[in-house]
Amino acid sequence: MDWSSSYTSTWRVFRVNPKTWADDERIIGVDSADVSRTADGNLLESGSLELTGSFETGYYRIVMTAQQGGELARVDVATLLFQTTGGENDYGRTAYDVDGHSVLYPASTTSVTTGEYAPAGVDGAQYAAELLRAAINAPVEVEGSFTLNDHIVHELGSCVLDAAWSVLDAGGFVIQIDGRGVVHIRPKPTEPALEINNVSIGLLGNKISFDSDISDVPNRYIVIEDDNITIAVNDDPNSIVSTVSRGYCVDFVDTSPTPVNGKTNDEYAHDRLKDLSVLKEDYAYEREYAPDVYLYSIIRASINGMQGDLRVMSQSIKCTNGISISEKSALEIALWQTS
Repeated sequence: MDWSSSYTSTWRVFRVNPKTWADDERIIGVDSADVSRTADGNLLESGSLELTGSFETGYYRIVMTAQQGGELARVDVATLLFQTTGGENDYGRTAYDVDGHSVLYPASTTSVTTGEYAPAGVDGAQYAAELLRAAINAPVEVEGSFTLNDHIVHELGSCVLDAAWSVLDAGGFVIQIDGRGVVHIRPKPTEPALEINNVSIGLLGNKISFDSDISDVPNRYIVIEDDNITIAVNDDPNSIVSTVSRGYCVDFVDTSPTPVNGKTNDEYAHDRLKDLSVLKEDYAYEREYAPDVYLYSIIRASINGMQGDLRVMSQSIKCTNGISISEKSALEIALWQTS
């Protein structure tokens, strides 16, 4: 199906069997559904339903059927754990307000065992996956791997989700949740999930807003481990955020370094400073729905107003008569070119 061309759509909600993760019965009486996704929190997504009729707590899947000419396509929009928060009975008609939690939610309510740690030499991606599999119903899939140099000890009282993220952050990996609620552990994507150009410009609404700020971009990365201090410095006069260009230091202090794949603290500090030496131009816009675009996905844009590879940072999906998306993504521009 050509998602850049017009199509008609309908959407439905199905209960999900938590053992097989397949659709069960369709839920009748759903008036609207919203899904919110944000990379600012570990849970990644949430949602809500407005419905009339009976409702039971459980996993539910929002499904869109798109039609274009004689072609039909099913798209799983989101799968969430829904729980009612209240409602109203009016002349025998009961309307429910229902909140949706991420499929990762049970991992945020389950604590790791005191003293538990990710051991040095372990595959961090697989370790995080096993933590999550023990706590959540959703399937967990892993792409790629990285090796921890040292132990990562989980803080006392940490939940399973925070522990998994602490390991994945060390390796530069992320979690993406697809429309079926499958949890994917992988490196940050580098290839586009969606391209917006002169051919597909019809996907976008008319208004694009943007902003950027380099004030917090560091030019020194300081690693403190026991009595050892390691410092990486951006003193490149060609970099607009360097100590030379600014005339002052903007420090980032790391007291819990987590080098991976055999790297030294010097290499780690250098890599982390390079990772943080990025200007993020944030773009906000509305677009038509297109499948398989999630948090951290890349949108490759080549139109007036947006140029380059933008990383998706938040989405607000509304299901009423059709499906629409309000989205924010960031163009990441390197401010320190290093070898």
